[in-house]
Amino acid sequence: MKPNSRSGMRMVLLAVVLATFTVDALAQQRATTRATTGGARAGGGGLGGARDYQNSTMVGDAMITSDPETRQLIIVTDDETNERIKTVIKSLDRPKPQVLIKVVFAQVTHGDNLDFGVEGSITHKPRSGMTNNALSNFGLGAAQQAFGGGTYGVLKDDLEVVLRGLSVAGKTEILSRPSILARNNQQATIIVGQEVPFITNSRITDQGQTVNTVQYQDIGIILRVTPFITSDGLVEMILTPEISSLSDRTVPISDTVNSPVIDKRSADTVVVTPHGSTVVIGGLIEKQKTDQDRKVPLIGDIPLLGYAFKRKVKADTRTELLIFLTPFVIQHPSELAKMSQVESSNLKMTPESFKDEEVNRFFDGQSPIPGQETTKAAQKAKQNAAKKSGKNSGGKTQPTPPQ
Repeated sequence: MKPNSRSGMRMVLLAVVLATFTVDALAQQRATTRATTGGARAGGGGLGGARDYQNSTMVGDAMITSDPETRQLIIVTDDETNERIKTVIKSLDRPKPQVLIKVVFAQVTHGDNLDFGVEGSITHKPRSGMTNNALSNFGLGAAQQAFGGGTYGVLKDDLEVVLRGLSVAGKTEILSRPSILARNNQQATIIVGQEVPFITNSRITDQGQTVNTVQYQDIGIILRVTPFITSDGLVEMILTPEISSLSDRTVPISDTVNSPVIDKRSADTVVVTPHGSTVVIGGLIEKQKTDQDRKVPLIGDIPLLGYAFKRKVKADTRTELLIFLTPFVIQHPSELAKMSQVESSNLKMTPESFKDEEVNRFFDGQSPIPGQETTKAAQKAKQNAAKKSGKNSGGKTQPTPPQ
């Protein structure tokens, strides 16, 4: 070791000894230092006054002491080691990445003449060689069997276009569109519903009084998600979706108390999708039998005679829960502001904001807004009708305005 290095080492050790001696002296005179806190801190060399630093550790030539009260590390070392420690601290002191997950809960109704949802014709061939048909009717890529139940696939088209196509079909109801911000590798929960009290137990005391045990339970839409950001930028999500509602059926808890039955659909799924891509989960189907009375207005209400003008229709319906999830990796909190701007622009949805081929795919050339025609197929049909009308009136046609 060079002489100047030895001199520097002596200075460091001297500072450590002085600091240790001062803290020990202050610890022995705690009663005195309480009255003169300012002087005690000055005499402590700025190391916290009367605090007793007992969690000291020597790492090479550096003495590292932790202060639990302020959550700080106090390091006594030479200048060269100090710069190295600063570099390490800067690399560690970074905000943890987060995942902004935009969720859409949609419910599709399947009737006798309707088969619209996650059952379709796109074939996906998994690694095992088995064939799985699912998720094809609204712009989905290869569909896969989700771990634990249900099916999922990645959307090839814009989510807003797909949702609008489903809505125009008239058999889809958007239940909720929440968003949640979750830290990497930490579970987040979305609950859209209400807490409902249930009587779980009922007993009669010796005095003849009835004592009921009440327990609250969340009823509605519940989604628990744990995101993992992989090294290649993908987002792996552990999902537990659940949708529940109160039914008309009850079960007896005691001789005088009945408890309602809860209809529940849930799954336990693991999906992987790139940043900004939408994955849809389906397969949560509920079957219902309904009886409907169809009658001729007014006449069907006439006693006796009305039976000839009305009938009962029994229908078997299936409702399927679709869950659309779009994860966005947020490396820094400042990126949330940019996401808000993008969200604001997406809310301004007009027919002109969609590409013609996308709209034409879902609406078959028909405008989503009555009285307006926004697709090339509809415009071409209008032009052909105008030309045909011109020929019938003598061969003169009116010029078609530029589109």
